[in-house]
Amino acid sequence: MPYQVELTLFIVLAVAVGSALLFWLLYSPIKRFMYQHHTVRMYYRKVRQVALDNDFYLINAFANRTADLEEFHIDHILIGNKYFYCIRDRYYDGAIAAKEDDPSWVFYKHGARYITNPMTLNKLRIQRLSLMSSIDEKLFVSIVLINDDCFYTPFQPATDSSYLSSLKDLPKLIEDLEARDVDPLDPHAIAMAARDFAELNADYHGH
Repeated sequence: MPYQVELTLFIVLAVAVGSALLFWLLYSPIKRFMYQHHTVRMYYRKVRQVALDNDFYLINAFANRTADLEEFHIDHILIGNKYFYCIRDRYYDGAIAAKEDDPSWVFYKHGARYITNPMTLNKLRIQRLSLMSSIDEKLFVSIVLINDDCFYTPFQPATDSSYLSSLKDLPKLIEDLEARDVDPLDPHAIAMAARDFAELNADYHGH
């Protein structure tokens, strides 16, 4: 084989190996950065895929105000065949000691500190959305969605309407909830609710 060809092949191989090594070294830090600083956008991909796979309605980045003008935000409203799923995205670059009804959780990273329980806050958002939409609160399910590399000890929910889930477990959680032996929602009512939520969201962002 001519020297020039050997040199060209060596350079191509070296560049390929170097690129692969660089990708391997940088993939995890870049992924963590994206999930930490663009949490809603990154989580949206998983939630959207669940919506597409199940032919569900999805309203993303919902925001509005209560009657006393207090703002509240819901990262994703996923409308299934049996429930309205209100999903809150959280990224924890450490470990958490979590219980559904504790007012605070313990977050571990270079020491321990207390953080507000996002499950409690998400239940409050559902109460506000239920009042605003006149949809029975019993039809809502609260899900706090966290990153896959966050370490926590799983716990049995105290209720059947509030959950803490990792990203990878979300499809199975939705599948299990939709498999419950309860009557499905009326398709017309689902479509009307999706339209109303979308309009409320558009009206808020339009002001």
